[in-house]
Amino acid sequence: MPATRFRSPVARDSRPPLRLLAVSLLLATTAARAATSDSADVNAPSSGSSYVNVGHVSANSRALNTLEGTPTKKQIFKSTQSIKVIGKKQMSLAGPANGAAQALAIAPGVNVEAEGVSGAPRSSISINGMKTGWGNIAGNANDGTVMVTFDGVPMIDPAYTVWQASEVPQLSLIQAMSVTYGPGYAVNRWYNNIGGAINFTPLEPARRASATLGTFAGSFGTYGGYFNVQTGKLGDGWSGVVAGGVTRADGNYLHGYGFNNPAKNHAYYAKFRKTFHGGHVSFGAYDARSESYRPLPIPVTPNANVTVNGVNPSTGAVNPGPLYSQQTTGFYTTLPYSEYWKQSVVSTELLYSRFVDEIADNVTMHNLMWYRYGHREHLHYDNYGNNNNVLDQYYYTTSDTYGDKLYFDIRAPYNDVSVGGYYLTSKYASLLEFYNPSLPAQYAYGPNAGSNATVNGQPVNYSLSLPSHYHDSYLYMTDLAAFIQDDIQPLKSLRITPGIRVVSFQTNFVNNASSMFPINVTDQIGTNGDGTGGNNAPNSSTTFSEIEPSIGANWQATKVLALYANYSTAYKAPAGATGTYAHLLASSLAPQKSAQYQVGLKGYIRHDGLLNDAAFGANYYNLDDTNEIIPIPVVSHLYSLFASGSSRFNGVNIYAEDNPLYTLHVFANLSFERAIYSQYTTPSGGSYDGLPVSNVPAQTANVGLFYEMYNRGVVYTPSIWWQYTGPQDIYNNNTNAPTTQKLPAFGIWNASLKIAIGRTDLGAHVHRVDVNVGVYNVLNKQYNAYEYISSGGYYGVAGQLLGEPGAPRSFEVSLSTKF
Repeated sequence: MPATRFRSPVARDSRPPLRLLAVSLLLATTAARAATSDSADVNAPSSGSSYVNVGHVSANSRALNTLEGTPTKKQIFKSTQSIKVIGKKQMSLAGPANGAAQALAIAPGVNVEAEGVSGAPRSSISINGMKTGWGNIAGNANDGTVMVTFDGVPMIDPAYTVWQASEVPQLSLIQAMSVTYGPGYAVNRWYNNIGGAINFTPLEPARRASATLGTFAGSFGTYGGYFNVQTGKLGDGWSGVVAGGVTRADGNYLHGYGFNNPAKNHAYYAKFRKTFHGGHVSFGAYDARSESYRPLPIPVTPNANVTVNGVNPSTGAVNPGPLYSQQTTGFYTTLPYSEYWKQSVVSTELLYSRFVDEIADNVTMHNLMWYRYGHREHLHYDNYGNNNNVLDQYYYTTSDTYGDKLYFDIRAPYNDVSVGGYYLTSKYASLLEFYNPSLPAQYAYGPNAGSNATVNGQPVNYSLSLPSHYHDSYLYMTDLAAFIQDDIQPLKSLRITPGIRVVSFQTNFVNNASSMFPINVTDQIGTNGDGTGGNNAPNSSTTFSEIEPSIGANWQATKVLALYANYSTAYKAPAGATGTYAHLLASSLAPQKSAQYQVGLKGYIRHDGLLNDAAFGANYYNLDDTNEIIPIPVVSHLYSLFASGSSRFNGVNIYAEDNPLYTLHVFANLSFERAIYSQYTTPSGGSYDGLPVSNVPAQTANVGLFYEMYNRGVVYTPSIWWQYTGPQDIYNNNTNAPTTQKLPAFGIWNASLKIAIGRTDLGAHVHRVDVNVGVYNVLNKQYNAYEYISSGGYYGVAGQLLGEPGAPRSFEVSLSTKF
């Protein structure tokens, strides 16, 4: 029998040093830079044209590019897709302490539920019901179906496909966000766009040198600072930007009994770009890390078996104490630290280089190469007593992804084509353990099942190296795609955009449990959760190849009104990464598929009376999502249950924004949605076809305004907005099925005041000082943003309704200075 071996989990982190990766990236693009340097020197553009709007390169000669820049209102008006851009003004409504999740809530059809008020806590984000995020996972059938990019670079590991908003915790370095509804153009798709896409456009290098410093503080002990530095012209076409920010929250609105569930995050970004005649080359880097404590959902009503002191882990008897619920111990009160805590760590590092060159009069080449390192870690302590063998949890995952995307824009009369493809390779490593060091280890299977275990003849307790439940595996993936995106304009008023993609998802699952936990596996101590009877799931490989057709049309009925429609089919690899391959036979897996069509109208009016830079639109959509793998949370064990299903989402999105007066900006967004399971089968074979998809609001809406007032060089901008989330059907974790039970609707009022002091009052070196005061949930409404019916894993009471409260009234004050 092998001797007990101890290990350092961090040793699994095989991430190459970033400096070596940076050198590799620079060397890989040296040839491209050298190829353009001579022409750049000989044909040096004028200073006025040295700096281009990257998002505008070739934008008018092909299908709208949503990855290399921010689409303008006019470009969106002419496109065949549904796209929404959230600019700096509307992003500011989230406040400086919040991150990507809170800012995205302003878009039509987007629903967000976060576990805290800063950018660090976990969250769940949905676009027309298709989701991404690890917050509130019970019943999320469509998780990992929204692609997320940073400056056009994928932020999601291809194996797990679920993105966390805490990877973009600092809004100060983001210039704009664009949301694409549905798969979108073939040229813009990556590997999980089946429900939509989000692109974060960071600050771009600017012509003039400048610097901005900011700081803020707010409720729940939140404070932080941020900066950005623009180098301006450095010579020979080079310019750059460096930005970053740090936020700490010493507490959370979810707190109690001496523990405030703190959080912290940081993000840093740099980009340098050289422009030359016909194109540009750029190098970017991004680093972000978020740490937060996640409280448990709170019982909505009291139960005699649930107190703040839990139960005796040995006898199961209820420990006397106040009955724990929102009604008895406080709406926002969480358990004592001695009973429960869970720390979540999420980090992302990106290195990338983009090269764009007009290699001929009618041909432009685009090349993007990138590397992403992702890391998640959970440290979890649950002493409530219901599952005493899972007192401690350790979860550690990493992902390494390398890739390259190359394509060409070919311009021809009435017909512009984008043709190319991408290649990426990824390694996803997953380690998950549960253990209680005070309990003797036991044999889980075989003739001695239930007896205390011995190692080298000595009794042993569970530990990090000898856990009671365990999982360790790797999933290697290679994704390939080739595409042709056409843009046909037979008439000035008509645009037709057919496209086709051929995709391939290649996976190689390696079960590493025997190597990581040799004693557990050999002696059948503890359960591996990878099969039945203690058997490891076998190593397996799969290859899926699919064809994705798409087409869209836009007809400008008038100068200011267009009718459009589109249809697309898209695929993604089977959801769930190593968990899926560990619990299901590889031969039973199939790619998840979406088929969507949209019809609608768009309007854009530059100036006509009270309509100034006005954009408005409405569309109807229908999306069928099939081959869903739905994880069933099992708190006392690994994910070992999966439902299967197919669902249909249809609804209407409406939006409008305008500047009716020079000093007034107004906006409104309204969405209606119906989401139904056309097929839903529980792990035990139960059928719930026709029931609603859980956690999808029937309506969402927001409306707001900004009003500017000038007085002696000072600009005062008060703003007010209302955010509404309609009723949504909740999930029953006890029956592993959706329900028709409703979470009630809620609407929240918010307000802010911005005071901007111009340069004339501040001296030569200070260009501007901004002071902003924000009040969120002005009326201090109490509401649950999420609820579900428990199976008893947390508190030992099956069928109990648990809820996660939305944030109460909070305040933020910020100060920024631009030099």
